Amino acid sequence: MTARSELPVPAFAGGREAITTTPVVGTPRREYADVFVPGEEELEDGELRVTVLGSGNPWVTRAQSSGSILVEVGNPERDLLIFDLGSGSLANFASLGLPVNALDKVFITHLHADHTADLITLFGSFRKAGRVDRGVRVWGPSGAEPRFGTAHFVDGIREACQWDSESTRSIHAPESFELSATEFDFSKTQVVYDANGVTITAFPVIHAISGAVGYRVDYNGLTFVHSGDTRPGWPLVRACEEGTVDLLIHESFPPAEMLAAAMDLPIERASVIINQAHTSPRGAGKVFDLVRPRMAGLWHTIVTPAGNPLIFEDLRKVYDGPVVQTQDLTVFNITAEAVVARQAQVNPQPRPVPGTPRSEPKPQPPADPDWWADALIPLDDVLALP
Repeated sequence: MTARSELPVPAFAGGREAITTTPVVGTPRREYADVFVPGEEELEDGELRVTVLGSGNPWVTRAQSSGSILVEVGNPERDLLIFDLGSGSLANFASLGLPVNALDKVFITHLHADHTADLITLFGSFRKAGRVDRGVRVWGPSGAEPRFGTAHFVDGIREACQWDSESTRSIHAPESFELSATEFDFSKTQVVYDANGVTITAFPVIHAISGAVGYRVDYNGLTFVHSGDTRPGWPLVRACEEGTVDLLIHESFPPAEMLAAAMDLPIERASVIINQAHTSPRGAGKVFDLVRPRMAGLWHTIVTPAGNPLIFEDLRKVYDGPVVQTQDLTVFNITAEAVVARQAQVNPQPRPVPGTPRSEPKPQPPADPDWWADALIPLDDVLALP
């Protein structure tokens, strides 16, 4: 993989490469294939692998799921950490062939639906696909009032899933029905997770109303920072001050003209959306210039062959470092020696990989409701056929 003079086309338009002119920073200690194929490349000890599961916006499309980022940790536990779960993101997770039973740690940046909708899929549907004996733990910010906080949100999902849970309780271990929230003060920069060699720090960001955060992940001397949805803000920059940031993925809505055309909005309204809740490409560029990460990523934008050059043109007015326009299934490998950006080539219809259960469920089917006796169509005659 070498530097490029032009931006590759997006994956949905036939592209096979990450959207960047600089796919490699540093000198990798091993050779990486041009594309990442799940199952053909092991995560090395001490490495971080960051995969964008959802790169898009509230209007989820087949090309772009809503916001979600997965971090695979090269520790002995091979932890999976997922940041936000927007609509469609778990379909991309499934395509990576990773064990469903290991996906139990979720970190929410804020409670907009395009960052949380697949949490109900993880809690309910993924129990049927292999999350058989492990609950789901959610970390997320408080709000200005308790009803705006993560704990209230998670309680609501648990209650909304009562029918789903009860219908499968007889075939899964009790632990798989656990959904818990660790809520922290959104207004403070603080460590919210510290285990297995991984430290995760949350910091406040400026988005819509109070109660949104970004995250910094530190492991083995490597650092990944994710902005979540935000306007350019000093808390993020200050959270990046200690050491070198290897990868900073910052949200970036498209320029107002591009957003207005894509959503059929007046230019004035598009400008308000960007300036009051999000970050323009040149705004992200200013943050990158303040932080100077080894590699930067733009996220939460509209990816199109015609629009990507416009985004980079706006960004390059203020920042000249390595930048990737992320799309669904952009993969970053982070080591002390290098940061490498690629696209994943996946099977669109994969089988679930349950992983190794910690206990053996003991099915105890419930008794059929009385009214089923008269409602069921007998099948004895067709079942007896050869």
